[in-house]
Amino acid sequence: MASSKKLPPDELPSFVEHKLRQWVRPGQHLELALSGGVDSVALLEILARLRATLGFHLSALHVNHQISPNAAAWADFCARLCAERDVPYATIAVHVSRPDPKGLEAAAREARYRVFCARHCDFVVLAHHLDDQAETLLLQLLRGAGVKGLSAMPEVRGQRAEEGREGAPAVLRPLLEVPRQTLRDYVKERGIPWVEDESNVNPAFDRNFLRHHLLPVLERRFPAYRTTFHRACRNFAEAAELLDDLAGIDGAEALLRDRLDLYALRGLSP
Repeated sequence: MASSKKLPPDELPSFVEHKLRQWVRPGQHLELALSGGVDSVALLEILARLRATLGFHLSALHVNHQISPNAAAWADFCARLCAERDVPYATIAVHVSRPDPKGLEAAAREARYRVFCARHCDFVVLAHHLDDQAETLLLQLLRGAGVKGLSAMPEVRGQRAEEGREGAPAVLRPLLEVPRQTLRDYVKERGIPWVEDESNVNPAFDRNFLRHHLLPVLERRFPAYRTTFHRACRNFAEAAELLDDLAGIDGAEALLRDRLDLYALRGLSP
């Protein structure tokens, strides 16, 4: 299989299949978060093709943030896409406060993830890709995040140990190593329509400012920055895991019968 760095669009389904085989078992239920944008539309097409091969159940969910005047049209568009592929579809409207002290982007994301956590499936599948990961890393750096924040988005977050276990579904991102352009080429070559969110070109949003103004300049000097940033995210994730392991070792000495031993803490570095 080609590396994701030079992944031809035709090999994208095989790449996603390889990722899914690492996490998904036959009979499990995957629900795709479908916005109608090019990324999630590409993933819908691929998952619809793979469901018979891998034996998973597939549905799609559209979260209507009710922010754009085109929101209802996007929901209808997603419904048509799913009907054409015989994919069960649901849409849920959420209310995003305006103004919100966290900012509109963060408030919309929180509302979206609250919906995801309440879904009855094994995995909520998100179409975040390599460019999204690079943008997330830069945003976290600008916020002064520690190693956990700088690990950005994991491929899988949370997982039910057993089928039927209660709790939020796991989040799966099989496209994290795939550049945005590969997804766009995949959809274009197949003549599949998608929608464009007009807010994606608004530089008032931090992510859009990075995407349209900073990263093109960075790419001219460092064309491989996406894969380099993704490697940095993995390194930060490993460092965060090691710190958690160290905290567990220290905690074994300092936490006794739900009490904190101050004498043990004094033996540790500040």
